[in-house]
Amino acid sequence: MLTAIQSLYADGQGTRAGLPWRIVLVLLLGALTDLTVQARAQPPANDDTGVTHLAQQAENDLHNQRPDLAIAAYQKILSIDPKNLSAHSNLGLAYYLHGDFALAAIEFKIALESKPDLWNIEALCGLSEAATGQNAKAVEHLNMAFQHVDDPPLRLAAGKRLFSLLYEAGDLNRAAAIVAQLQELDPKNIDVLYAAHQVYSVLESRAFLSMAFLSPDAARMYQARGDRMAQMGKTTGAIAAYRAAIARDPHLSGAHFSLGEALSVSPTEADRAQAENEYRKALADNSQDEKAECRLGEIDLQHMDVSGAAQYYKNALELQHDDPDANEGYGMVLLALDSPGEATKYLLRAVQLDPTNAAAYYHLSQASKKAGDPVASKRELQEFLRLKAQRDNLKHTFSDLPLEAARQNSKSQDSQDSSGKIP
Repeated sequence: MLTAIQSLYADGQGTRAGLPWRIVLVLLLGALTDLTVQARAQPPANDDTGVTHLAQQAENDLHNQRPDLAIAAYQKILSIDPKNLSAHSNLGLAYYLHGDFALAAIEFKIALESKPDLWNIEALCGLSEAATGQNAKAVEHLNMAFQHVDDPPLRLAAGKRLFSLLYEAGDLNRAAAIVAQLQELDPKNIDVLYAAHQVYSVLESRAFLSMAFLSPDAARMYQARGDRMAQMGKTTGAIAAYRAAIARDPHLSGAHFSLGEALSVSPTEADRAQAENEYRKALADNSQDEKAECRLGEIDLQHMDVSGAAQYYKNALELQHDDPDANEGYGMVLLALDSPGEATKYLLRAVQLDPTNAAAYYHLSQASKKAGDPVASKRELQEFLRLKAQRDNLKHTFSDLPLEAARQNSKSQDSQDSSGKIP
């Protein structure tokens, strides 16, 4: 069994099921509205002012974080009107806040039996079941809730817990699908990002081992070895592995491009000189390879072949108009052609697509300055300096991604030299 990520669903101070008290109180006011309206539309046979008074008292008790008193009040309501769905759901909420998750799940299920589309109640039911070890039932309820809940904090809590349950059970494909949705919901959540790293790493390792077992001498196996060596900064080994892959299959998709990437950051000048040829081979094998188009455009810009670079970047943009490298590259071309106004459009798009691209901010600053917008130029230059300092502070992290580090360092150097290269 895999180890669950406890922090993924523990959101600070709150209930023991990981859902903060303030979120549950929001549910009390909003999520149960439909059920409460339904209950009021059908008053109990023994209706009297006592039920209304008890309900108000219980709600005040929950607001005052006294679920024990609220439990007693809702139990009295149900002794008067056993079919009061609002009381069942609110009693479940009170049990939940009190930490009586088994009892909470029972009350939530009663409410769901009468009205299955109470998605917030479904989420709380799943969280309660997970807290009591009823994992199979919890997964069922949390999965339904995660697809339908509108409240972002509750949906996030349900999704986090669902991911952890699936990951614990070894259901990695479903866990990966859930964490992808969590990233869309909260892209800056460090716990979600770590969860994505964790599940994707396990999937990658399993796939690698399966490949090694099934066909250890296959071209793809050597390509995978090259990828791993490149990630570890073993450039010489990566180059050798990619060449071994190509020797077994000269047209192996992605292999020539990966070899070009490794060659381009090699400490050996002879290796770096061969990168362009590999990018050309990659493009010959796959005419839709916009990344190869970008790399060739980048090489032409380095050689001051602006017209050649323009064509490569145009091709890349036609293939993928939202490629940040293509937008940045074409913006640099326009800047070289003394069209700063047009250049800013593409460079602005580049930083929108990749807000971490320090070099693009530098070039955007230069374009804004030449276009007569010193305020924007200053703001963009400050962002460049901020990102550059941030990257410099994270060199120990980049050391785990040597190819990316080498590319970023190269782009940063080009950024600082570009004022002399591009008029």
